[in-house]
Amino acid sequence: MPALLAEAERSSGMTAELRCRIANLINALLPQFDAVLITCSTLGPVADDFSVQDRVMRTDGMLAKALQRQSGPTVALCAAESTLAATRALFCQPDSQVEVALVEGAWAAFKAGDTTRYFALIAAAAEQAYQQGAVAVALAQSSMTPAAQQFPETQRPLTGPHLALQACYDLR
Repeated sequence: MPALLAEAERSSGMTAELRCRIANLINALLPQFDAVLITCSTLGPVADDFSVQDRVMRTDGMLAKALQRQSGPTVALCAAESTLAATRALFCQPDSQVEVALVEGAWAAFKAGDTTRYFALIAAAAEQAYQQGAVAVALAQSSMTPAAQQFPETQRPLTGPHLALQACYDLR
């Protein structure tokens, strides 16, 4: 639902009114589906308004847990500035060694339709994080996932879609 993200971007993040509207949308979907998966990092915090039994999951939440299980310094990369606060709140838990970093210029490239530049900027930021000693890098937004394919499997950044699909499969 791109219009919801656009609204959050215009408001510099999620407002209480937007959060309420998204929660109402999710409540309308729950009776029809096994689970509702929120893939947008900016809008993801609304999942916290639901209980585990409601089966409302956020992709970046699964990613944060996977990154926090790593031993050593880690980096979560964000493309959109509107997601920084939500990502920091989720990834930067006490005693974690997670740094959240914005990939400058990436979101502008994405919004302009220049996905080649978008993925190149993300891959370069991930490579730099590894060169600076990160033991793991997470691509905090689902749209960033294709950039991970540029890395060898042993050094591939963590991405949320795979973890989310596995979690949905585990619900069955």
